[in-house]
Amino acid sequence: FFKPLPNDWEDHLAAKHFSVEGQLEFRALLFVPHRAPSDLFESEKKRINNKLYVGRAFIMDDCDELLPDRLSMAKGVVVSENLPLDIRRETLQQSKILRVIKTNLVMKCPEMS
Repeated sequence: FFKPLPNDWEDHLAAKHFSVEGQLEFRALLFVPHRAPSDLFESEKKRINNKLYVGRAFIMDDCDELLPDRLSMAKGVVVSENLPLDIRRETLQQSKILRVIKTNLVMKCPEMS
């Protein structure tokens, strides 16, 4: 499923699939591709790291707000039911829901195996 995301057809180095339930519910798949991209240290190029979905509806292709820059080697897909479908990028950047998702993703990154 996640091999086409970073354009790497080899197995991943580490992966973590989890779901969070409570006031906020989301499912996430985080992984580190086998090969680092050739432009990993070029800050000018926009990378496709994280995809955000609400239910089955695609919202954003490169959601920089999900993981900090220090975790740029990790790729991921997040599916949340708590975000509205008609959300704009400006609204998304200031969303408390997205900050909670980001906190959970950062905490789960060291658990990847």
